[in-house]
Amino acid sequence: MHFAHLHSYAVNTTNNKPNRRDFLKTVGAALGGVSLLGHGPLRGRALGSMPNAYTFYRILTANEGLPFGTFPNWLGTITGSVMMVPPSSSDIGYLYVHGTVNRTFGPPAHAVFAVTIHFGMNPPVVLLVRPLAIEGTTLFADGRNIPLGHIGTGACNSLGEYVTTFALNESSNAISVENSPGVYLYRPDGNVQGTWSRLIGFADQVPDGSFYGGDFGDVALDDNENLLLVAATTHSRGDRISGFSGSQALIATSFSRQGGGRVVLQTGDLLPSSSAAIESVGIVDLAADHAFAAQVSARLPGPNVTRSGTALVVGNTQAASGQRIVAASSELISRADASRLKITSGHTFFGPRVDPQQDVAYVTHVSDFQQSNGSNNAEILGYYSRGSSHQLQQTQIGTSKNQVIGLGAPCIDSTGLVYGTELLGDGSTRLFISDGQNSQVVLQSGDTIKGLPNRPFSEPLPVTEILLGQHSAQVDAFGRIAFTAEFLKNANSDPQNSSNVITGLVIGIPE
Repeated sequence: MHFAHLHSYAVNTTNNKPNRRDFLKTVGAALGGVSLLGHGPLRGRALGSMPNAYTFYRILTANEGLPFGTFPNWLGTITGSVMMVPPSSSDIGYLYVHGTVNRTFGPPAHAVFAVTIHFGMNPPVVLLVRPLAIEGTTLFADGRNIPLGHIGTGACNSLGEYVTTFALNESSNAISVENSPGVYLYRPDGNVQGTWSRLIGFADQVPDGSFYGGDFGDVALDDNENLLLVAATTHSRGDRISGFSGSQALIATSFSRQGGGRVVLQTGDLLPSSSAAIESVGIVDLAADHAFAAQVSARLPGPNVTRSGTALVVGNTQAASGQRIVAASSELISRADASRLKITSGHTFFGPRVDPQQDVAYVTHVSDFQQSNGSNNAEILGYYSRGSSHQLQQTQIGTSKNQVIGLGAPCIDSTGLVYGTELLGDGSTRLFISDGQNSQVVLQSGDTIKGLPNRPFSEPLPVTEILLGQHSAQVDAFGRIAFTAEFLKNANSDPQNSSNVITGLVIGIPE
């Protein structure tokens, strides 16, 4: 089905107003269809080159069974963690998907899957669904079987390479260095399984001469095999505030070249344009030309300072200077100073998205404490470009079903187009694209999407929730979109009944 304009219908979810709001927020944690980016087209890209019509395909449904018969473990539940590898010259592409396995023996377990897709067919054909790593099992990496524990965050690039963090299970009372947490790389090599190898582990040397600890955070990857990761290290160079027993650092390195790399920032460093010291690093993103964005928490010095704040930092991983603040909460930079610096005032909790020009799309929560619910209630969709931040959208506090009351974390492609989702007052969601001057809603609750032929739930089903934004690699350079969505089996039945809801993987292809 094509969606070239805003439809006038939606699923009736009046009783479902904000009950999925927190769930939508988790899409970007970890995460308006009217007039956005009024400061002008992003680097001159005109509306005519922005996709305004899409065909959407529901290519896979959670718990639909063993579709290909080659593995004893098959895809069970599907989360919002979806990453896309664009199709190659042979029209073969991948989705990396976090979910659970339904095993022949034993309970479901968290796993990472690779979904191989032939994009040259109409509709696209799913060729293979295979688990790459399953918690609680062994994983063959670097010539040995490792006892896989927790699977952490992940990232992929257009080469099909996938990087994630693993915590390993230790069978004995003593934890060995071999079985300590680490960063692992998966490379598809043309066969069914591909190969796993460890890139970084406990006690490996950091580019600044310190050593990696046993705690790894977010990771990001570009198409030139440059890696950006958050990790604990053994010391902090020149701590500027007291109280650090160790250090957490944002580290840029590469697994295609031996040696090199640098610590981009770490605990104790001062924020740009502020006397606040960084306390921790959260979600990060990496684009071509070494452009990065990182969300951090920080605190101003002084015995009377009781609250930390958040900030969003952008820069070049290879440059020792030139880092800039895009957004900061009022605990770190006053609203007046934020206005003077042309940045957004507010907390940053969702993942930022950066493009090669160091333009950043992000969501902030307004710093005012809301007495009604005790939280940062208003959200702002912002865009940082050419040295200043611009407000694109702000949620509204009210009861109108057409008001935007929640925002998902955005995606940004290599040309600067912004893709995002918004939650309306009636509980429905919309997926929009903006070129910097205009926006286009291309999918919303109530629109129907067909499944693939000869598969369970192949008939058109209405969308209820659109889950986009947990990863930056959900949009490719040609405007193809990959995401998770929820659907009603029966549009005339209760949308609150979980047995009437299914989760599916969706591919959107521009017309």
